[in-house]
Amino acid sequence: MKYTKPVLVVHGGAGDWSKRDYEKGLTEIKKTLERGYEEFKKGSAIEAVVEAIAYMEDSGVFDAGIGSVKNSEGEVEMDAGIMHGNSWKVGAVASVKAKNPIKEALKVMLDGRHVLLVGERGERSITNFIGNNGGDTVGAVALDEQGNLVAGTSTGGISGKLPGRVGDSPIPGAGYYATPRVAVSSTGIGEIILRILPAKEVDMLVSMGFSIEDSVRAVINKITELFGKSNVGLIGIDYKGYATAYYNTVGMARGVKDKNIVRVFVFEGEI
Repeated sequence: MKYTKPVLVVHGGAGDWSKRDYEKGLTEIKKTLERGYEEFKKGSAIEAVVEAIAYMEDSGVFDAGIGSVKNSEGEVEMDAGIMHGNSWKVGAVASVKAKNPIKEALKVMLDGRHVLLVGERGERSITNFIGNNGGDTVGAVALDEQGNLVAGTSTGGISGKLPGRVGDSPIPGAGYYATPRVAVSSTGIGEIILRILPAKEVDMLVSMGFSIEDSVRAVINKITELFGKSNVGLIGIDYKGYATAYYNTVGMARGVKDKNIVRVFVFEGEI
């Protein structure tokens, strides 16, 4: 569906939302959209994406920030990444314990010397981890009035993971990707996403002339054919303002907002 710039699309993870408090998920997705969209008034798509994701990291509802799952040693290690498509700038962090990993990823992008930094960074005063309440990885994509496309993703990873495990979320092309054509954020099983690089595949299909809707659906269908269902979801937006989401799980918390409308879903529904 086509939306009026600026546009913000967010997700709170793809998974078995039938076993979760999806009403709470919907409420938090709507709040996320409102919080992130406010940033368009004073900033760009970068600020909208970062603030939207930071809000979800702070909510405790999703597998990110204070809601992150713990690894096999009972520790929290988080990953995040952000990409500005029009400039091809990228910043990412992995295995961090910072309060807001997405803001640490932004620092890496703005610094410009590196793409991915690993290990404890930023604030280490965060002690109020509440553990995961059944949510999943979070992400956002945005298109501002100047045509900037930005994608970002943040996660606590998978429960019981080995220390040092890095999933798809901080890897450009896998957990997120943005170009002058599209911005995409992924959610699901990182070990599958890393094999396919779905966010980059969406951009490749769009560059060949396919719509963002058809591209996202084709990539999800490819993953389903290779690995079965219940493992991945994608949100995406293109430079014209067309936004979409598709998944092969029971549900995916997601929503979109432009100047005129807010739409949120967990189960069936086209954004």
